Formats: sequence, C-alpha cells, structure tokens
Amino acid sequence: MRNNLGTTDKTIRIIIALAILVFVFDKTISAPVSLFFFLLSMVLIGTCLKGNCFVYRFFKINTNKNLNDKARIYERNQTLLNNYFKNYRERYSGIKKDF
Repeated sequence: MRNNLGTTDKTIRIIIALAILVFVFDKTISAPVSLFFFLLSMVLIGTCLKGNCFVYRFFKINTNKNLNDKARIYERNQTLLNNYFKNYRERYSGIKKDF
C-alpha cells in the first residue's frame, strides 16, 4: 500500500496527538472521555508511523507529494497513449483514401 500522508500532515498529527496525551495524563479530561482521547491519539500516532491513513484512502486523498508517484503516473499515461496510437495505426492502416 502506498503512503498517502505527507511530511506536514504527519507533523501536524504528531503535535495534536502529543497535545491530547498531555491533557489525558494531566487529568484535565475526565476518565470516560480520556480513554476515547487516548485511543484517538494512539490512532494518530499509528497512522503517522505507518504513513497511511484509512480515512484518506476511503476519500482518495493523498498529501504525500512523492516525485516517484508522479513519475509513475506520467509513465503510465505515456504508455496508455502510445498503446492507443499503436492500436489506431494498426486498425486504420489498411484503409485507402479514394480522394
């Protein structure tokens, strides 16, 4: 699976997760709610370490601006275009113009 989290997105998630953990362990948040926030911060840290967010994948969002991905997309598009022209030439090469 390709990473869909960029560096800025990972940094923001880590900062938010650490802030939540400070509030949880400082007991600023009450006990039942603190468990939810603790789990939320663990999910944020886990997605940062993994580099892939399941919510981003569901909505097809990608904040990772990796040049290799762009090059791969460009190469795929060039291959598709070359195949299209090759098929076009093969299909219409036998047609003779009468004019």
